Amino acid sequence: KKGGEYVEKDRGTKVVAILALLIAVAGLSVGFAAFSSKLTISSSANVKPNSEDFDVNFSTVNTSETEGTVSGVVSHETIVTANDATISNTGDPTITGLKANFTAPGQSVTYSFYAHNAGEYPAYLKSVVYENVTGEASTKICTAAEGTDPAKVTEACKAISVTVTVGSNQFTGSQTSITSHLLDIDEYEPVVVKIEYAADGARADGDFSVAFGDIALNYISID
Repeated sequence: KKGGEYVEKDRGTKVVAILALLIAVAGLSVGFAAFSSKLTISSSANVKPNSEDFDVNFSTVNTSETEGTVSGVVSHETIVTANDATISNTGDPTITGLKANFTAPGQSVTYSFYAHNAGEYPAYLKSVVYENVTGEASTKICTAAEGTDPAKVTEACKAISVTVTVGSNQFTGSQTSITSHLLDIDEYEPVVVKIEYAADGARADGDFSVAFGDIALNYISID
């Protein structure tokens, strides 16, 4: 009996020991349980550039942007005259009033001024457009005065032209695919307009007038 009592006691001790181990494992599992928390940052921004920060204007000089008059330089001082032109940067920049008064072939008038990038972006000249005379289907219209032969005026008209030079690029008509023509921020580039009656041009037998359409220089912010 005594030996049997020892056996029962020993078995009971083992049971207690096993239960204690299971409780310890359960406690260990609870002790290492993980917790998590997700922090999310959602953000966005809207950027709307101010179109006024892109600003290309005309100027009479290349040291500071200046509006005012531009005098035409004539090829023959005693027989050719020219009206003063006027630069205005109010609204779309314009230079108006360019006018030559010729007496014969071989004469010309030249106006020199500047384009100025006064904005916050580089400006690229993308096109030069010779527009039609207002209300007409042509960039140039010649009209015979009373008593002048219209047929002779038509021939003489062919010899009268307007050429625009911007920087080092010369244009005698519309060019809509200009590339790599940069006018950098606060940079000036020369613009020269030449009205010419070619030396080999025909002569009319009397007075006539010539009307040209506007010429537009179009700058954009990317090449």
